[in-house]
This record gives sequence, structure tokens and C-alpha cells, in this order.
Amino acid sequence: MNKKQILAAAVAGCALSASALSGTSLATSTATVSAQAWSCVGTSFSATLHTGKSLCNGNYRLTMQTNGDLVLRVATTGRACYASGTRALDGASATFHKNLVSKPWVDITSPSQGRIGRVYGAHTPTTYGTNASVNSRGEFWIGYKKVGWC
Repeated sequence: MNKKQILAAAVAGCALSASALSGTSLATSTATVSAQAWSCVGTSFSATLHTGKSLCNGNYRLTMQTNGDLVLRVATTGRACYASGTRALDGASATFHKNLVSKPWVDITSPSQGRIGRVYGAHTPTTYGTNASVNSRGEFWIGYKKVGWC
């Protein structure tokens, strides 16, 4: 089996399991699994990105995973392009911080461990960065600094 066949089999297996548990049709459960897996909240955030939520733009998604890692992926293949390298025992969230004195940043925090990581962005000489975002070219930006890409 090639990678696409393995991925298709895994998705089908999840859909079958979901339909068996809930008593719904396979078509309905596949749509439900897909919607839950993506949980897109937009293309940018200026507050907090919670566990299981993603920024999505075109074929790219930035997800705050349940293991505490903030990961940028190619949506169709699942290939990871960027990861914060953070880990948490009980999930985590990513919070954008606008800073007028220094650079903007995203803190990755865990309920039990506190801050487990920080990723810095940048301002331009005349404009402050106001969010973290993913664009349609697969680039993850914090303010005006590209911090990860596919």
C-alpha cells in the first residue's frame, strides 16, 4: 500500500468506528469525523487557540494538538512542516500577545505545567503585529515575521 491508500484506509476505519458507535450512516459519520478533525476557527487569531482547534487556509492548517505541540501541516497529506516542539501532559493552548514595547509572541501553556514554550514574531518599523496567521502559501506568521512554512 502507498501512503494515500494507508491514509484512506485509516479515515475509512475512523468513519466505520464512529458510525458503529453512534448508529449513524457512514456518510454522516465521515462528515462528522472530518469536521471534528479540522475544527477550523479562521486563518488568524489574536487571542487564544485552544487544544484541537486549527487555523486553516487553502491546503494548510496550524493545529494546537492535544499533546501540546503547535504544528503546521499540509492538509491533504498530513505532512508536518513546522512544529513548536512543545509537549504537555494535559493538553495546551497557544495565546497571542501583542507587545508595543518589544516583539509580539505566542505563548504555549498547559493547565498543569504553565508556560511550556514561546515563539516570537516581529513588527515592522511603522506597524505593530496584531495576530498570528496562516496564509494560502503555507506560511505561519506571528505579526510580521514568518516563523514556519511548508
